Amino acid sequence: MQSKKLLRAKLAKNDEFYTRYEDVKSECDNYMSHFFNKIIYCNCDTENSAFVKYFTELKQKKIIKDIWYSGGLGGIDFRSKTSIKLLKKADLIITNPPFSLFREFLDLLIKYDKKFLIIGNKNAIAYRKIFTRIKNNKIWFGVRKWTGGIPFITQDNNIKEIPAIWFTNLSHRFRPASLLLTKNFNSDEFIKYDNANAININKTADIPKDYLGVMGVPISFLEKYTPTQFEILGLDKDFTYDKGAGLIMGKRIYTRIFIRKKSCA
Repeated sequence: MQSKKLLRAKLAKNDEFYTRYEDVKSECDNYMSHFFNKIIYCNCDTENSAFVKYFTELKQKKIIKDIWYSGGLGGIDFRSKTSIKLLKKADLIITNPPFSLFREFLDLLIKYDKKFLIIGNKNAIAYRKIFTRIKNNKIWFGVRKWTGGIPFITQDNNIKEIPAIWFTNLSHRFRPASLLLTKNFNSDEFIKYDNANAININKTADIPKDYLGVMGVPISFLEKYTPTQFEILGLDKDFTYDKGAGLIMGKRIYTRIFIRKKSCA
């Protein structure tokens, strides 16, 4: 059995993915109105990180009030008293937290009701606190498209693409408009689950325009989700009779989100 120390070391090594400057700039440039005269805290970054370099430039241009940073290898743990004290005083939290500690990191942001723009693995969507806030329109996604993930610099200076996305509660002008639905419902194409009173949808583009019942859609639907057009009901385990993944003809289907089209949309 691994000791806690060895396990932490292993997790740290697996988290050593550094965000590229061009990716930080490409995303953060869309939130400039939120940054004006604010204190930005990059609580998982050291002075050499792309985030710190970007916000240092904004400070030099007198766009932001200040940039604080801590964390990373040899830095201050974001869970420490020192870091939390800074977090409480800062206006915005913007960083790439360790993927293995993403839930703990988000819990802190929620606890102290912070505004944020952070990177996380796509699978973090299934974390109940994140999913509930997406459902209630309190967390949404950044400007960068989901396709292809995000390329990161590894410790050995290679590029590795990770299925990651930006999570935020800062408004931006690129949030999706209503989906243009073109398909009609037919029972031959849209099959019901064995263990839920809902039909399965394999692609967001296939959502039928004339169906008002419950549908199970892939998590990628959330990139196109608009609260005025759809109601998010829950994860698959919230709706299946056996509290597991959806079943079709005895075969388990990868994680689905159960939704319903709003009748007025």
